[in-house]
Formats: sequence, C-alpha cells, structure tokens
Amino acid sequence: MNEILNQALGYADPAIDLARDWLTSPTAWSQFGLLIVAYLASKLVAKRATPLLTRLLTPADDAASIFATSRRFVLIFLPLLLPLLAYGFTAIGEQITRAIFDSGAVIAFGKRMFLFIGARALVQHVTRDPFLRLLGKFVLVPVAALYALGLLDAVMLYLEAFVVPLGNLSFSLLFLIRSVVVASIIFWLGGWSKDQSTGFIQKQEMRPATRELASKAAELAIFGIAFLLFLNIMGLNLSVLTVLGGAICVGVGFGCKRLRRTMCQALSCCWKAKRPSAISCPSTAARAAQSCG
Repeated sequence: MNEILNQALGYADPAIDLARDWLTSPTAWSQFGLLIVAYLASKLVAKRATPLLTRLLTPADDAASIFATSRRFVLIFLPLLLPLLAYGFTAIGEQITRAIFDSGAVIAFGKRMFLFIGARALVQHVTRDPFLRLLGKFVLVPVAALYALGLLDAVMLYLEAFVVPLGNLSFSLLFLIRSVVVASIIFWLGGWSKDQSTGFIQKQEMRPATRELASKAAELAIFGIAFLLFLNIMGLNLSVLTVLGGAICVGVGFGCKRLRRTMCQALSCCWKAKRPSAISCPSTAARAAQSCG
C-alpha cells in the first residue's frame, strides 16, 4: 500500500510544482487572462450566431431535397459552435503569447481543455446512434481527457509495453485496443452502408428474387471491402489471406464438381422413374454422370 501511495505521490509532485510555477509567474497570469477573454468572446459570438445559423440552416418541414438534408445534417453540429470558437480564439491567443513572451504552456493547456469540452459536447448533444455514443463515451472522451492533461503519450507508451500473450502469438495491449476500435468503426460503417444500399435497391423496380439477390451481393461486397480495409489499416499481411482464399476456392471448386454429379444422377433417376420402360435407375444415372463429366 505504501508503494502505491509513494508512486502516486511521485506522479503528483511534478503537477504540484507546475501549478506552483503557474501561480507565481506573471506570464502565466497573463495567459489565464487571455483564456478568460477567449472564452467570454466565444460565448458572446456563439450566443448571437446560434439563432441566426438555426434560422439559416433549418429547412421547411416538407423539404426532402439533398440540399435540405445537408442543411439538417449541418444543423446537428450546432452545439459544437461554442467549444470550436473558444478553441480558435485560444489558438490565436497562444500565437500572440508565444510571440511576446516566448512561452504558452498555460494557454496551450486551456486550448486542450476546450478540445475536451468539444469532445464531450459531441458525445452528449450531437451523437444519436447508441453505438457511436457508447464508443465516444468510453474511447473519445477518455482519450480527450488524457490529451488535455498531457498524459496521452505516457499512457500509450505503457499500453505499448504491456504485452498480452495469446498462445504462440503476443500483442501489445495498445494494438488490441486499437484493433477493437478500428474494427468497430469500420464494420459499423459497413452496416450503415448495407442499410443504405438495401433501401436503394428496395426502391428499384425489379423482381423480388432479383432484388433479394442484389441486396445479398451488395452486403457481401460491402463487408468484404470492410474486412480488407481493416486488415490494411492494421498493417496485417494480405498475402496470407490470398493463399487462404486460393485454397478455399480450390476446395469450393471440387465440392461444386461433386455436387454437379450428384444433381445429375438425381435428376436422371427422377426422369427415368416417370417412364415405365426404364430398365434401372443406377445404369441410367451412371450414363448421366458420364455425360455430365
């Protein structure tokens, strides 16, 4: 217990020293003042711009054009106006502070905090899909918090050094987390694309069987591309997949050949069973099998 407490104090000491330096530095106080000015300015601009942008981006209730749909989509991100303005004004203040005092640690910390506030607003007020909200709550917001506190690089190094053994293979914990997140996003996009393509196909004038076949083909193509994209992003070797795909195709080819022979035999038996003059089904089936290849 004492070791854990000493380790926690070891991490807390640099933060305490940094806070003491900020509280006793006139340059830091000037940066605090710039942060307050940037926040008040962004709040004032957002308060006046929000009603104007709402009226400008809100289409008529019965509008169904692409332009109206785009306006509704942009309107969803209106809650991000305040943190984005604060981030922009703080970035301008950081450039001025670094040009005058050759230092901007405090205002850079404030800029990262505004980015964290924007990430929380994105998850709470913009995201409507349950999966994306869950991903934002447990991935985006913690990552933004670590980045705001300046701990993201240290945490990533720790996760990279933590190796998880899986039989003869071993992966870092960072690689596993990144794989899960990337796979979740890619296959969510695949599911969304499948729903859009299915809805488009259902609106087309075609026979039900053709419509169902087109939907299944689009679904197979979308998730196949998503799987290949995931492998490419994660840096996995696609040559192994090529060899595996070739072996599967060879196996499917032999299976189809055997299935064709069996079907020919069955059809020949059924056709001869309807004819009383047939001598025997097996001999006919043998001739049919020879003719089928």
